[in-house]
Amino acid sequence: KTVSLVVDSEDHLERLSRTGEREGVVLGACMEVDMSYRPLKTPLHLGVRRSPIRTIEDALALARRSESCPGVRIDSIMGYEAHIAGLNDDLPDARVKSRILRTLKKASVRELTERRGIVVERLRQEGLDLRAVNGGGSGSLLSTGGDPSVTEVTAGSAFYAPGLFQHFKEVSFKPSAFFALQIVRRPAKGIVTCHGGGYVASGPVGEDKLPVPLLPQGCSFLPFEGAGEVQTPLKLPAECPALCLGDPIFFQHAKAGEIAERFNSFSLVGEDRIVGRVETYRGEGKAFL
Repeated sequence: KTVSLVVDSEDHLERLSRTGEREGVVLGACMEVDMSYRPLKTPLHLGVRRSPIRTIEDALALARRSESCPGVRIDSIMGYEAHIAGLNDDLPDARVKSRILRTLKKASVRELTERRGIVVERLRQEGLDLRAVNGGGSGSLLSTGGDPSVTEVTAGSAFYAPGLFQHFKEVSFKPSAFFALQIVRRPAKGIVTCHGGGYVASGPVGEDKLPVPLLPQGCSFLPFEGAGEVQTPLKLPAECPALCLGDPIFFQHAKAGEIAERFNSFSLVGEDRIVGRVETYRGEGKAFL
């Protein structure tokens, strides 16, 4: 295995270097460069708040500082384009908003592609032997994959195509991960209540962070309950088939990784049967977040 620990500050380098020296190894480090968009050099920041390394000068300064840290070596670069990779830009019920988002994304892609290419070139001129330049995400596979300075692209959510990753203009994915909740009550005509289900995704609060009811088709949350820790009531469509206590309602999580924090294992389905099971980190008794 080849492991690189992400760094974006002198403090990271110093701490890793001390550990490397103590253990008699040289730790690999991956410098994260901020790929957020700041149009027209304004204070407006479109993207996530991750790394303080933004400019070419920032990257060179950190690289030069690493030369005095014998227990660590920068061997790769990462630039996560969250505002492109994780933001839907082809929403069926928001055409105007989607066009605006696509315009902003295109402008950001031009800016970050040029900046990332110069950073990579200057770091190599500085003497860094970069084994990998990582970029992109599920929603930016095409634009990032077309950047000649990038050696690898990252596609995390694309493997599952969760609820928040289904409305991109340039890429499309097939949903492949689901969970089921058991019906345990029938509190009123046309309503069933499932056991548990409060699997709400992280990020800004909104209805788009709720799980998506899939089967039977047409089920919807009650506006004053949503998906709850103890129970999740659902309004059934008029044409819904007869449901009994113990029957499952199938959902899709809004995000990809977070569903693994809720369940011990995934069942792998081929054709019409379960063909295997794989444990999640939770199932292995581990917790990282």
